[in-house]
Amino acid sequence: MGRADRHQTHAWLGLPFAQPPVGPLRWRAPRPPQPWEGVREALAFGRPALQLGGITLELPPAVWGQVAGSEDCLTLNVFAPRMTPEQAQAAALPVMFWIHGGANTAGTAATYTTLRNLAGHDQVIVVSANYRLGILGWFSLEELAQEGDTPADHSGNFGTLDLVAALQWVRQHIAAFGGDSDNVTIFGESAGGLNAYTLLASPLAKGLFHRAILQSPLAASYSPAQARNYTDDAQPGHALSSRELLCRWLQRDGRAADRDAAKALIASMAPADIATYVRGLPADTLLAAITPGALSFYDAPCVIQDGHVLPAMPLAEAFADRGRYNAVPVIIGTNRDEYKLFMSNNPDYVRMLFGQIPLMRDRARYQRHAAYMSALWQATGALEPASAMVASGHRDVWTYRFDWDEQPAVPFIAPRVLLGAAHVLDVAFVFRDLEGEFDPFRSFTTANLPGRKEVSDAMAGYWTHFARHGEPANGPAGALPEWRRWSDDAGAPRLMVFDTSADGGTRMVVHENSLSALKAALERDPALRGDPRERCELYGRMFLWSIFGGFETPHTLEAYALTHGYTGPTGELRPSYWP
Repeated sequence: MGRADRHQTHAWLGLPFAQPPVGPLRWRAPRPPQPWEGVREALAFGRPALQLGGITLELPPAVWGQVAGSEDCLTLNVFAPRMTPEQAQAAALPVMFWIHGGANTAGTAATYTTLRNLAGHDQVIVVSANYRLGILGWFSLEELAQEGDTPADHSGNFGTLDLVAALQWVRQHIAAFGGDSDNVTIFGESAGGLNAYTLLASPLAKGLFHRAILQSPLAASYSPAQARNYTDDAQPGHALSSRELLCRWLQRDGRAADRDAAKALIASMAPADIATYVRGLPADTLLAAITPGALSFYDAPCVIQDGHVLPAMPLAEAFADRGRYNAVPVIIGTNRDEYKLFMSNNPDYVRMLFGQIPLMRDRARYQRHAAYMSALWQATGALEPASAMVASGHRDVWTYRFDWDEQPAVPFIAPRVLLGAAHVLDVAFVFRDLEGEFDPFRSFTTANLPGRKEVSDAMAGYWTHFARHGEPANGPAGALPEWRRWSDDAGAPRLMVFDTSADGGTRMVVHENSLSALKAALERDPALRGDPRERCELYGRMFLWSIFGGFETPHTLEAYALTHGYTGPTGELRPSYWP
């Protein structure tokens, strides 16, 4: 039993699509949900996945970093135009499956109530789902394997498998809500975009969806060694690998005095004892070993190259061979100023007036670094994967950039500079949220409403037309500019830009960006000519310590620094704070 919602919609909330992954099902592939008798009330969102609470759960800063959510989190939500049961049986509407963001360590589908706007306005069925996050969603420990386990149980990619299970639920049940199970579009933002990449790459998701839209995605993944090993192994593991986490848990439990003692204890334990120990730990103990970063996110090996759920290679490389991925029509794009969200609370770039008002330390440096880092996000997250798909023979690829930046003026802050077209700002435009229900930066006013409506009509129009027909074309009424495919012709208009008429409007542009182009731009940038230290610092941020740049070796920075006239210790180049 669902409920009537705004904008002439119905909503069914908190529907279980798998059994709770608790106890013996912790760190196993999702199992089909248990049936129930009678009528089930579906009137409230399910609990968020277990995480360190923060801004994505809309919690006050005083409790950021505290354990929130639940391991019993595998629920989804359905939004539909208001229909009778008879109308729903005959509707066969396009289905849009939303994947929430949050660095794969935070967030919840419950944040995105305005998905209903698409259902009511555009006559589509919209589904959103929770999935396991962080070290509950991606965790690879050999000792967890037991007799009777499946290859999926051994994969470590449990968050990915949760999304596959939710799509299987859609295939089986969505017709009862008025949806067409043979016309499903996955779409997601940030980590949701990354997870859309994993579904494109996973053979287990083949046939479960038919188009994909990736907003501000990453294309990052981790090897099994990075996910499992100690940091001082011959093949080093991540700082939050399963082995390193096991050491931390044993120390916090008082079973080992330090890391060396924990390693010795692990070496002496039987595999079954290790499995029993970690599956028996209280949920809050698992996360207590982690110190969160900004926004309560943390860096852990999420998305593992296991060879079963995902190819045994870096995720981005899978798109170079059309036979390795699900080559459905795809839209991929980023925001012009993606990285400003993370710079705007970074003490390397801002100081806090009265502890709350961010003031840029050096406006020119702030703009320069934001431009490079945001362009790096675009190149690695969107354009290079798009180009790889096209080179592999996949023709149905479209790209975009979101440029809206008409925030109201605020004394001291200058939001159009501090944030501009920042990360996550595009979500409200895609969801036709003109009332400001999802307004994370308090950017929406009556004055900028006409421009917001213009951009929102374009983005939501293209998105839903694409979901309905498999190409964005000229939008639902044929009144928008023709959105041309991404191609290997760098001289042709191949990137769609979304902006207000005052700033050029929605339009196709000629655009070129790649890792090699960014390195060349950094090499010749006249603004950095007199400051080799800043040039080296930017190189380090982009290509050594950035998840976008591939984590090159420190020797690369040393060579770069010496080449460009900075002879100080390269260790000084690493900023003390990372978002």
